[in-house]
Parts: sequence; C-alpha cells; structure tokens
Amino acid sequence: MPRGRLLYLDAYDSFSNNIVSLIEEGLPVTVEVIRIDDPRFVFNDDAFRNFLTKFDAVVAGPGPGHPGNVDDVGLIGKLWTLPEAQILPVLGICLGFQSLALAFGATVRRLNEPRHGLIREITHCKRDIFAQMDEMQVTQYHSLHAVLGLHNPAQSDLWDSTAACPYLAPLAWDLSDAKNGPILMAVRHVDLPFWGVQFHPESICSASGSRIVEAWWRETSSWLISHKRELPQMRQDSGRTSFDGPPTYVDPPMSCEVVYRAVKLSTGADNETLRELIRETEQGPPILLESGCRWGKPLNPETGRFSIFAVHDSISTYVRWSTSGQLLQTRTSDGIVTQRAAPLYEVYGLLESLTAQRKAVKGCPDLPFWGGFVGFVSYEAGLETIKVQAAHCSRPDIWFVFAERSVVVDHLTQTAYVQSIRRGDDAWVLDLEQKLGNMSSSAGAGSRFSRGIILSEPTQAEYCRKVRVCQEHLREGSSYELCLTDQTLIQNHSSLWSLYQDVRRTNPAPFGVCMRLSGNGHSVNVVGSSPERFLSWSRDGICQFRPIKGTVKKTPDMTREKAEELLNCEKERAENLMIVDLIRHDLHGVEGVKNVNVPKLMVVEEYETVYQLVSVIEGDLGASKSRIAALSQALPPGSMTGAPKKRSCELLQELEDHKPRGLYSGVIGYLDVGGGADFSVVIRTAFKWDDEDVWRIGAGGAITALSEAEAEWQEMLAKRERLLSVFAPSIEP
Repeated sequence: MPRGRLLYLDAYDSFSNNIVSLIEEGLPVTVEVIRIDDPRFVFNDDAFRNFLTKFDAVVAGPGPGHPGNVDDVGLIGKLWTLPEAQILPVLGICLGFQSLALAFGATVRRLNEPRHGLIREITHCKRDIFAQMDEMQVTQYHSLHAVLGLHNPAQSDLWDSTAACPYLAPLAWDLSDAKNGPILMAVRHVDLPFWGVQFHPESICSASGSRIVEAWWRETSSWLISHKRELPQMRQDSGRTSFDGPPTYVDPPMSCEVVYRAVKLSTGADNETLRELIRETEQGPPILLESGCRWGKPLNPETGRFSIFAVHDSISTYVRWSTSGQLLQTRTSDGIVTQRAAPLYEVYGLLESLTAQRKAVKGCPDLPFWGGFVGFVSYEAGLETIKVQAAHCSRPDIWFVFAERSVVVDHLTQTAYVQSIRRGDDAWVLDLEQKLGNMSSSAGAGSRFSRGIILSEPTQAEYCRKVRVCQEHLREGSSYELCLTDQTLIQNHSSLWSLYQDVRRTNPAPFGVCMRLSGNGHSVNVVGSSPERFLSWSRDGICQFRPIKGTVKKTPDMTREKAEELLNCEKERAENLMIVDLIRHDLHGVEGVKNVNVPKLMVVEEYETVYQLVSVIEGDLGASKSRIAALSQALPPGSMTGAPKKRSCELLQELEDHKPRGLYSGVIGYLDVGGGADFSVVIRTAFKWDDEDVWRIGAGGAITALSEAEAEWQEMLAKRERLLSVFAPSIEP
C-alpha cells in the first residue's frame, strides 16, 4: 500500500504542530496542513470537496472557542455533511471531537470546572481504537464537554448509544471527576468513519497517545480497503505547509578570525571591577549579560556559567525595527544610517545574514560568545509574528548592536577572555589583557537603594477583577491559560550602573542584564535579573528552551521540601505542562528541526529569592535552513502569553487595556558569529526610555481555572518585590 495522505485542519491551536509531528513520526503518511478559515474553501463548498479528494483521511484539530460557532470551527463543520460518495475518515481532537458530537445530536455544555493541563486516567471500551489497550492516563485541555443525553450514565450502559444520539457510540469516559460527573472522552459514529477524542494524545504527559493514533489509522485503512478506496500516490509537492519565516540570504561570508587572550582573575576581582576597567578604555559602558554568582560560584552552571561584556561604540553596526510603521533602520560600521519600510521576517533575515557574513573561526571553543549582535526583541514584535494587532507605540521593538570586541568571564574557572573579531585589533586585546592581569577588586561603588517614587501601580481590586475575567474566558473555552500582567511606573534618578549594582546584590540570577542602547533619537536603559532562559542554540545546532511556570517565594520558614510540595500541586503542574506543550509546538514548527524531546519535566530549581518549577525542551536545528526561525516562530514567549497563543494574546490585549508591554515579556540575548545564540525572557527587569524619565517594571502570572484571585495578586507582588526594593526602597526586600 502506498503512503497515505492526511489533511490536518488547524483551528489556530498552540499544540497543532505536536499533533502533526505525532502523526508523521508514527504513521506511514504525509501530512498537509491548512487553516480552518482557508479563503480558498471557506465560502466555496465545491472547491473544498474537490480538494478533499486528494486525501485518504482528515484530522480535525483542537482550538479555542465553541463548536457551535461557525467562525471557531470553520471547515471542520463541513466534514460531517459531505455527500456519501465523498465521505472520508476523520479523527476529531478536542474542538474537532466536540464538533463531531454536536453534528450528530449531542449538546455541548460548559464544565462545572474547566480541565486545562490536567492528567487523568480514562476508562475505555477495550475495542475499536482502544482494542488491546490498558487503562491510560491522558492530558485534558477543555472547558466544554459533549453530552449524549445521559447526565449520570450507569456503568452498565456506558457503551450504549442514546436515544438523543443514536449514531454516536461512546468509546471512553473520565469517571474520576466528582465536580463534573462522567465526562465523555471518545466516540465513534456507528456507520461512518468518524472518530473523536476529547483529550490531547500529543501532550508530553498523554501516555499511549501515539498508540491511539496508530489504532485510528489501522481502523481508517480497513475502512478504505473495505470501501475500495485506493490510497492516491503521494505528490512531489506534498508535505507540511510552512509558514512565513526569515528568508535565507546567500551573501558570501567574510570569515574572520577571533583574536583572544585568557587571563586568570585574581581573588576578589569581580564583574563590577571588570566593567569599570572596560569602560575606561572605551567610549561608553559595555552591555553586560551577567551570570549571577553566590560565594564566587555561578548560581546555575547549566545556564549561568559565563558573563559577557559586549563592547560597542557610536559607529557600531545596528539593526532597529518598530512595529509602528514597519520601519527598519540600520547603521553600518562606516556610520551610514539607512531606513525603509520592511516586514518583520526581513528583519530576522537581515540579522541572520549579517551574522553569517562575519562568520568567525578559531575562537576559544569553550566560550559561547565570540562576538556578534546583542540586543532585544519586544513583546509587541512577538505579537507581530502571530498576527495579533499590537498596541501603538513609536519605540523600537527590535534593537541589536554588533559587538566586535568583548570580554567573557568563565565563573567556573575564574578566567576572563579578551576577544576581538575586528581586523588588526591585536593591540587592543593585548592592552586590555595587561590591564586585567593587574586588576584588583573594587569596593563596589554605587549607592545602595537610592530612593525613588512610585508614580502608578496596579490596585488589588482591579487586578483581582481581571483575574476573574480571565477565568470567565477560560470557562467559555476561549483559552486554556492566560498570562495576565501589569506595570508599575517609578521615577528614580540614580545612574543605570548603581541601580544594577543593587539589583545584582539583592537578586543575582543566571540572566542579569545592564544595557544602554542609544542612537538616532532613541535611547533605552535596561536593568534586570531574569532567572529564565527562553531559547539557546549551540554552534552545532542543539537548541534548548527552559520555561519557568510555578513560583514560591523564599521565606525563613520555607524549606525546599515545602516548596516542592507546593510546586507539585495540580495547579502549578498544569501551568507548566501547558507551556511545555506550547513550546514543543513552536519547535516542531521550525522547518528541518529533529529530535524534539523533554529531558527535564517540571523540576524544582532554587534561586536567590524564590523556588521555581522548570522544564527543559530540546531539539536539533542542524538540518534547519534558518536557525533564527527557532527564535522568530516561538515569540512572544509562551510562558508570558498562555495558550492557544494567538487567541490568548488577543484577549490579553483587551484585559491589559491595550497598553504596550514593551521590553517586558520580550527577550534579550545575542547571536554569536560562531553560530550559537542565547536569549532570556525579560522578567524581573526594569527599563526606561530617556525621553520619559520613567522606569517600567512588569509583573504578572499565569491564570488558570484553578487560580484564586488573591493568590494571583500575591504572586504578582512577589515577582516585582525585589526590583521595587531597589527602585523604591520603602518596599522592604
């Protein structure tokens, strides 16, 4: 039998790529993906039916909304009314399942308590797609459920069709939920080749999900053979639909050699001293991407072994872009500034192209950074990626400056590496090497906790009201999780460096940042101590995401054992699981990625002021045409949005009164000329534009159906507390 051809109908869910990957890896098929509102077919039934003749079966995916809303289900609803001769097998998942049930007599109602990111054991009929399967645990992401006419079915008639739905045969139930009662988990049409599952087989925590899909394909193949349907030959142009990404530029590289010298640091020498020494030799202070240390050792050697001082000046190349007007501005190393309108994908393509043109060789292989672009991507630029209308703001949303000179500190070996990829720059390297060798520790200049004024901040009543609005959206099925945030505005006239010194003392973290970017009418200052890696990739293409969801504040009586108990509760694990599945979806969507896996799932990590629940998702970008696509397609960070990402961000725009988040919820990091990259999520961070004289501190949390408004308010306060203790020190740390 030739390879089968499947059509996947994507209902704008943030787990769709996981389903497609599950199918492609487990079945002898090729998958083509289209959206449920594909303009070629949504108003043209004949065209859609003709299109379907190319396929053997359809998978109708999950998504936000209600199956009774035509806009939410789109083309999925047309599958159930095909003429008999054009009927083909369908597997509906979540929304697709509910649409199937609704089409054949079921009602769809709200659950008493939504089930988002919950793992439950289901009871199944041990036949059809569940034949030869034991009891299984599955992941549920739903606020609505299908009712076949029985509110409390007895064990004896679980598998019988009802008078209200004679054509639907139940295949599986969740009988474990006292608050909701029996919940239908799977059905099959008694005559037609239509199956549906309420749960998500693609979730990392759905045991036997691949076996369910394989069993469905066996049933599908049997139906096709018995109905004398021949599997059409695979066309050469078939395959998963790829979405717009950065173009691949082929400009010839200008390979450059890294000149570097290693200096063993003296006892007591630290990053404060080093930064001041570098500033004395340059036109301005370097950008510092710092790994926090405790007692001279990195807080987390896995993510925070190195600190990077990226040296730039008034003629350094930069790339800057704003969502407002789609304005791209660049400055080359000869000082020429150009600007033009450009779509977002061209910006990422340009960054990748310029980095590739300066491809470096012979750098120290142990160091993650030899030189390259350093900067940020705002939350609003991320919204542009998923086609969500961003709040209007004339500020730059992407800003990267090219650093030819740098100093990288290895905190494990207490060694500093002076580096340059600038041609003929040996003298600078040797001069700074000599100065570092003579460096002694400083007293740590800078006032401690200089007083600032809070200009505005969230109120408890309003924040708790928004939490309840979030939960109403969750109950109606519009989202699984919403990451609600707000901002505190502070006036503080202390210097950037003195503020950062206080931040790093009170809250050292693996991704500290002290950065000032300035040029052509804009200047931004950034101070932060983020614990969360967003995305990194090594020079050989191994990429890693490290989302954090679940936070417990450290107090005198909070032990690690207590923190683990709190963080392993159902609510916290559900939050983390949703983000893990969302990131797997983002990574599976990168063309050429291989071996997407989760080596760490919901592990408690300890930081200076909090305990947090962390997961690690990895993949291999070695065959990818564009590594930066892993960054561009994953923004904005899922840990700052919720899921499904697009609908959740649209709801959050309304909830947050269309105020731009700016750098907060974006990413900060670098693109290395050696081929690697590392970006952190912009949290526990303050930023200020020079013409505003206002520092902005964002904070928030993931709202789920299990959230309590007061607890969410307290979590938001805990996340901003350490920064407030520096910027407005009437707040005690």
